[in-house]
Amino acid sequence: MTTVVLWVGDLVRSADYYRDLFGAESYYLSDGFASVKGSGNEVLLHLAPEQYRDEVSIGTDNPIKPVFSVSGIESSRQVAAKHGCSFMEETMEHSGVTYLDGLDPDGHVIQIAVS
Repeated sequence: MTTVVLWVGDLVRSADYYRDLFGAESYYLSDGFASVKGSGNEVLLHLAPEQYRDEVSIGTDNPIKPVFSVSGIESSRQVAAKHGCSFMEETMEHSGVTYLDGLDPDGHVIQIAVS
């Protein structure tokens, strides 16, 4: 299991997004921290200090892109739409794995993968 730590502006919104994206097996939420586990992924979410909550991500200029395993591309698109997020239209394939880039609720660039 790979663990990724992300700073977020709205803890509940982000935790709910990753819970639905992963089909979470484990979900923990406190005042300033959340942990979501599922599909071989774990994301630890920290609530950003108030002065940074509107812009916690540098968006597509970010040189780091976490990759998460998911059960399906179309179901992930539906989860993204439900949470006001999106993935690109075109998928990429490499060594039998299908990849797709998108943005999470805070604008972090993420990639999902289905093998």
